[in-house]
Amino acid sequence: MCRLGAVVEFNWSRGNLNNLQDDKTFIGIIKDIKPGRNLSTFTALDYTTFLAESQYELYKSQDYIGTDLYFAAAQACDYKGIDTSRLIGGSGILITKEMDLFGWKTRKEFIDACFDEMKRLVNDDRHPKNTIRQWQYAIKNGKIMDFFYPDPDNTINYPYVTLSVEKGNIIDEDLVSNIDTTRLVNAITVVSKDDDNTFFQLEDAGSQDRYGIVSKFLKYPSNNKSELENVAYKILNRFKEPTVSYSVSLTNKDNLDLGDLVEIDMPSLPESDIKTVVGYETSLSDSVLTRYAVGQTKVSFKEYLDLLKEPIDR
Repeated sequence: MCRLGAVVEFNWSRGNLNNLQDDKTFIGIIKDIKPGRNLSTFTALDYTTFLAESQYELYKSQDYIGTDLYFAAAQACDYKGIDTSRLIGGSGILITKEMDLFGWKTRKEFIDACFDEMKRLVNDDRHPKNTIRQWQYAIKNGKIMDFFYPDPDNTINYPYVTLSVEKGNIIDEDLVSNIDTTRLVNAITVVSKDDDNTFFQLEDAGSQDRYGIVSKFLKYPSNNKSELENVAYKILNRFKEPTVSYSVSLTNKDNLDLGDLVEIDMPSLPESDIKTVVGYETSLSDSVLTRYAVGQTKVSFKEYLDLLKEPIDR
């Protein structure tokens, strides 16, 4: 019988015994057991659970100001056997005293706070205007921690795999889409923080026709009307469409990793869509079934506004 807290390991691949590909290992801790007369099930989580359940530590600003966020997070990940040997890249984003990183936190709370700051506003000819790229982290194989920087909005992207009925790796009925309008904004009023008579208003009629009017009001620390106008355009461009994500079960012809780019091409969708794998669950019985969450990391209105206040190369 298995027990709570026990370490479980399993390996899986695709192909046949003579030609196995993409060999993977999951090592996790059993966190939940459902015993039954004929069948018992358990749920195991990878070693990031140790980070979430770690003892609280006092993170002090004087110990981290000027440090790359990447390496601060990597140091916190070095815990309970998690392999951090591959975390050598760096993000180029340095810690400042204004960042909400300090105080009593678990290791995972500190790491999450670092990754909340590890994003850049991108404006170039390969991305839509005001694209946000965000660092992410995960254990993809065994105990090896990985930091990665997905780029799903790059116009020259080549997806790892295309999911479609024609390719036989997905069934249309197994695709569940979710359209989230909680962050949608299609009418914006930006007012100077120091002068109510200095403001700029902007609306997007196309978005309003599709989703109804969703307005937002904010005060911005500038008396320059051109700057207020620029902020309004950037916010409306970023939030005028809802966030779209998918949940999909595959036929296990392909082993996908967190951060992989996949193209979804299904009859139920108006056009194909390239998204990032942001999560998955694997169930083992007499077969292996993996259900993937595919979409984009949600950026809140406040987080985006904070980015606009930073230098463009942040």
